[in-house]
Amino acid sequence: MKGRSPFPHDAGVFAAVIANLVLITAVLSPSLATAQSWPIAGHDLSDTRSQPNETIISPANASQLTAQWVFTTHGDVSATPTVSNGAVYFPDWGGYLYAVHAGNGKLIWSHRISDYNGQASAMSRISPAVYQGELIIGDNVSQAIEHNGAHIMAVDRNTGKLLWITQVDPHPAAIITGSPVVSGGTVYVGVSSNEEALATNNAYPCCTHRGSMVALSASTGRILWQTYTIPDNGGQPGGYSGNAIWGPVALGNGTLFTATGNNYTVPASVAKCEAKGGTNCESPDDHFDSALALDPATGAIKWAHKLWGPDAWTVACTTGGSNCPSPTGPDYDFGSGPNFMGNLVGFGQKSGIYWALNPSNGNIVWATSVGPGGTLGGIEWGSATDGSRVYAAIGNNGMTPYALANGGPTITWGSWAALDAQTGSFLWQIADPTPGAIDVGSVSVANGVVYTDSYSGYVYAIDAATGSILWSFNTGGSVIDGPSIVKGFVFWGSGFSHIAPGTGNKKVYAFTIPGTVF
Repeated sequence: MKGRSPFPHDAGVFAAVIANLVLITAVLSPSLATAQSWPIAGHDLSDTRSQPNETIISPANASQLTAQWVFTTHGDVSATPTVSNGAVYFPDWGGYLYAVHAGNGKLIWSHRISDYNGQASAMSRISPAVYQGELIIGDNVSQAIEHNGAHIMAVDRNTGKLLWITQVDPHPAAIITGSPVVSGGTVYVGVSSNEEALATNNAYPCCTHRGSMVALSASTGRILWQTYTIPDNGGQPGGYSGNAIWGPVALGNGTLFTATGNNYTVPASVAKCEAKGGTNCESPDDHFDSALALDPATGAIKWAHKLWGPDAWTVACTTGGSNCPSPTGPDYDFGSGPNFMGNLVGFGQKSGIYWALNPSNGNIVWATSVGPGGTLGGIEWGSATDGSRVYAAIGNNGMTPYALANGGPTITWGSWAALDAQTGSFLWQIADPTPGAIDVGSVSVANGVVYTDSYSGYVYAIDAATGSILWSFNTGGSVIDGPSIVKGFVFWGSGFSHIAPGTGNKKVYAFTIPGTVF
């Protein structure tokens, strides 16, 4: 329901905002991308996941989309491919990074991530950022194991040769899950961790990782600044931990916008206060489940808005393990990156709420509950906007019954919705055609067509104005990230077996209207 405040201390402010909605004009910030490119995960610095220059595919002909080529990888592909100068770049869960020809899918080069960072199980799950002659990526591990920390690296985009590598976090659980964004020669990337999963081992000393935002020189990899989202714990369990940054950032109005994850642990005194129903129990600089605005030049926090109540959680809470914190939160962190829309900055949360904030001060302009929350969303990996509408997917992995907007039926699985960017009102909401499907993936939009994906393995093209499904295709494996759209081609990865009930596939598809030449 639109207008519901998720925690008591914001109720009065939120009610006042809903009573006096501020009308805004959604203006997309200038983009570094062109009609021939999709250089970062969200396409542009505003993280809109929108291709404003697309003219070939439209609602009138999207039903004709056909697979132009299919590229087989060594592992699942769960990142949005990036595209520049006729090449498509993407990593896989098998530990490889690839460059292929956009027009025919033929391999240009491939390299193992482990050759770059020396970690045997290394891989990358994020979209490489294209910057001048470089591809900039971050690393991860294929399983939740302790390893040699988190790294950002740049490789030659023509050959894949390593140019520089920087360890941005030495913690043995640190990983990179948010795709890098490059602006003005600076790389901006968040640091997350797999410590939530390591916590399922009762012998693991849970937990000590601290989420952070890092800025690096794109030419050398030198760290320019690093801002932590949580108080220092001295590297010892028993204090604050968590607040990972899972998604890419957005930039606009001279500000960097990001969002954070949940606490893994809080000090015993804080947990005691929370258990008694206390408010403001946490330290002011414990920025869990928060929207943050930072100075891009220094990393200084301009404002922070916490968008949920207490939320300490680990995967041990799903197994009954001893490393599940008490009180136990709902795991309503932010997996997706923000969408900057000029007079608004939007944040999709695993609670199922899409929040639109004033980018100058973080005040709530509107908030809409798009669907049920859950540990896989709610809104999990990314929303999109074309300036007039916001598009979001609902995962609903808990199979909670909910009624679709505007008098729609009650369902217990995933859905997709479009909201008015000015007011947050529902324009349409449709169920995934596959009953029981979980829709955690990001969405993309171009020229009146919204591209959505599903754990079922199907991908869809939807009329952005009406919500009518124009086209569908069974990729053969779960899909959790939206495509890139360039020059009438739709580039889409398939396969995600990392989290049940996802299924693997090891494929990248290029769809287009027959007769289109890249």
